Amino acid sequence: MIFLILSILLSIASHQEVEVYKLEKNGVIEIWAVNPNIYPMTIELSASLHNLSSDKPLPHIEVLKYDREEKLFTLVPVDPAKTWNFETNYTTYKGDVFARHDDSFAYRFPFRNGSEYGVSQGYNGEFSHQGNIKYSIDFSMPEGTPIYAARAGMVIEVKEDSEIGGDDKKFVDDANTITILHADGTMADYSHLQVNGAHVRVGQSVKLGQFIGYSGATGFVTGPHLHFGVKKTTEGGRYETIPVKFATPNGPIVPREGRKYRAY
Repeated sequence: MIFLILSILLSIASHQEVEVYKLEKNGVIEIWAVNPNIYPMTIELSASLHNLSSDKPLPHIEVLKYDREEKLFTLVPVDPAKTWNFETNYTTYKGDVFARHDDSFAYRFPFRNGSEYGVSQGYNGEFSHQGNIKYSIDFSMPEGTPIYAARAGMVIEVKEDSEIGGDDKKFVDDANTITILHADGTMADYSHLQVNGAHVRVGQSVKLGQFIGYSGATGFVTGPHLHFGVKKTTEGGRYETIPVKFATPNGPIVPREGRKYRAY
């Protein structure tokens, strides 16, 4: 008897499901995966084997390139004369768990060249920049302020349908956000945008300094501002923010709470 059980555990990120399937040929079982999304997906896979050996250690973690079929591993019967079977369980989530941030890159301030805005909350901010979002920056600015890409990349997520926000954690999921994937596999969130405030679409490539939308006050906020954070995927489908630097005429700096900065 031969059977295959596949169970999918979806992460909190919205995406199309990765398809995992098997191919049998010449007594060998190959396990393949298809990522139908426009961004990399990480798959964590475990297996229970009976009369089979794997060419890769299990459990197995692999990053699936976007829009591509990839062979994950191969199973071979230990004793071809006997029955074999296996169970496979896996979870998938958006992003590259092995991504490494390019620390040499200095980000552009995400507002119009020559304009100046203050940092209302910086890294490890007491109000909300703790835990996995501790390396985030809030730029205080009026609603409707044009926002520009701090780094080139591809838009992988856009939410712009929220009209609500306020100083209550019940609004935490109501922030309008644009997420851009960078070449090194990290991602940047531009959050609290105004309703219908995104001027880019999912799948669109954006250049450094390109106009992408308008700031607002949606989600968990005490007032209008832009929340900016660079993040990477971690095992289990969670995220952690990364400390980054911004370009200034005097060299890269880490913005500090209570100070103003000019984009150039």
